[in-house]
Amino acid sequence: MTSSSDASLDRFSEALLKTPVPLDEAAFALSAHCQDRPLQLEVGLGSLDELASRVITPSFVGVATLLFDELGFAGDNLDYFNPRNSYLEHVLESRIGIPISLAVVMMEVCRRCDVEACGIGMPGHFLVGDKQDANQLLDPFRGKIITPEDAEKLFAYLNPSAEFRPEFLEETSSDAILSRMLNNLRLVHVKRKSTEDLIRVLDLMVCWNSPPLGEVKQLAAALDSLGRTDQAARRLEEIAGRTTGDAKQQIQSLSTQFWRRLN
Repeated sequence: MTSSSDASLDRFSEALLKTPVPLDEAAFALSAHCQDRPLQLEVGLGSLDELASRVITPSFVGVATLLFDELGFAGDNLDYFNPRNSYLEHVLESRIGIPISLAVVMMEVCRRCDVEACGIGMPGHFLVGDKQDANQLLDPFRGKIITPEDAEKLFAYLNPSAEFRPEFLEETSSDAILSRMLNNLRLVHVKRKSTEDLIRVLDLMVCWNSPPLGEVKQLAAALDSLGRTDQAARRLEEIAGRTTGDAKQQIQSLSTQFWRRLN
């Protein structure tokens, strides 16, 4: 029998193979898997559809006005690092989130209204860009339309020792958005020392073909720390099967080490 967690993991993996990657579908699958809950995709997609149906003026500003001025979507200043702020269905229900999850809501409502918007992965603070007007950005945490100059000032405030680069305001792919959402959750669970939650996040982080070696090793170590060495070895074998280059041999070697410990 396939568990609800396995089903959402499979759905996430399948979404990554599509062109373009369906950000809404993948984000809901991410949320379900990380919480070990059944994926209620149609309910989630329906919520986004309903928001789009309420947009009076189908424009970048029109969507932002509905979401942030009329409906009150906003950043969570009280419990910023609560994992729920990364789970799309919770953000839709509470209307509270962090920049990247609020950005996903904005982008997906825009898409349903045929408004061209994109994610802007500025380090330290995710933004949304208007693809029809490069001088118009949305800071989803504050729900405010800003200019590239405003974004540069925001970056300087958040990163006083770093130099701003124009490429920080370039469009970010759906793959990169999902990776960033997962990395946020990984950092939260590492800080909380919540190994089970961390494993579910890492499950998703290694879904890409040839995933980063660091995440693969972290997943295996987390499983092993809970006495699930055999599961770690099997997972390493599966990942090695879709990995290329030097990393493939390293993952295979690590898998062999785990199997030897079981004999």
